[in-house]
Amino acid sequence: MPAARPLDPGTLLGPVWIVSPHPDDEVLGCAALIAALTDLGREVHALLITDGGLSHPNSRAYPHAHLTHTRLAEWRTGLEVMGVPEERTAALNLPDGMLEEVDPAQIQHRVRQAFAAAPPATLVLPWRRDPHPDHRATWRPVWEAAPPSARRLEYAVWLPERGDADAWPTTQEVRTWTLDTGAARLRKAQAIAAHVTQMGGIPDDPDGFTLAPQMVERALSGPELYFESLNQPVLNALEAT
Repeated sequence: MPAARPLDPGTLLGPVWIVSPHPDDEVLGCAALIAALTDLGREVHALLITDGGLSHPNSRAYPHAHLTHTRLAEWRTGLEVMGVPEERTAALNLPDGMLEEVDPAQIQHRVRQAFAAAPPATLVLPWRRDPHPDHRATWRPVWEAAPPSARRLEYAVWLPERGDADAWPTTQEVRTWTLDTGAARLRKAQAIAAHVTQMGGIPDDPDGFTLAPQMVERALSGPELYFESLNQPVLNALEAT
């Protein structure tokens, strides 16, 4: 992995859009950044791509419609903890676990519609090779839906736990940034805890998904990890100043 530098949230211009393939990706991968940006008074918006409805497919207490409704509410609660109000959130409700089967042009069109109200000056989206198929399927349509002038940061979710050598970026691809969780650790913990369904809160589906305690602790201890393409015009302009 390329040598990392500390990220200064104050260098990121608003509006800032945080894109999550699933409810909870943003609290695991970039909650400290979101909290820092809202504390600075930046205009932060959040976009959810899938409905999160595949995490507990065998639960009778949480059939699909109830699960997706609950997970959307958990997502908004976690964002509220970090300072993002509900009116600055949008959800596309695309099928969880099947994003690769959705036409990328359709995803891009719907993302562009969401961005239209407040075109992003900064876009924070999952790392292009993060080890989850929905994360990878999210990357290109979202990247291409943003204005060319937007600065783009890619955050890691599953990369530290599941990424093989080919998943990690090279020194020729990106600049690597890190952000300590620091004073945001408590708020990040509260935001993660808002996702009750993913923290063992659905006991009638023992094969359903539960966040591993080790992953939660790594997310809380930090640092958060961000990658910025070396071919990005905004980064090149920053280098020239």
